[in-house]
Amino acid sequence: MSAPPPPPPPPPPVIPPTENEHDEQDENNAEASAELASDGVVNHRSEEERVTETQKNERVKKQLQALSSELAQARDDTKKTQNDVLHAENVKAGRDKYKTLRQIRQGNTKQRIDEFEAMFSLFRSWLVNHTLHFTHVFHLMG
Repeated sequence: MSAPPPPPPPPPPVIPPTENEHDEQDENNAEASAELASDGVVNHRSEEERVTETQKNERVKKQLQALSSELAQARDDTKKTQNDVLHAENVKAGRDKYKTLRQIRQGNTKQRIDEFEAMFSLFRSWLVNHTLHFTHVFHLMG
């Protein structure tokens, strides 16, 4: 004698549509949009008010100056790159990355774009020079 067949599975539950559901036609004809949420963002320009550790602590400032002078004595000036020269000029002028950010944000949009393009151009030339250098080194090693 064989066992009776198992009962059929229960039908899936019926869930009524909610107010938030859209039909396909609405989705196809609608434009996409999004809101930029700034919840939790207290100060989105906080880097402008930052001060470096050397500005906060005189002892650290003196230590860094002593180390910098030691390094300056050991530096080979014949091997200075364009970036080394630019960095030295920025240090002499009292510029740092935070001051640069503040300065860039002071101008109008065109000035900001021009400043960005100038920085990007400098970076691109640095990258090209270093890529050529490393390519040459790897070729010699090959």
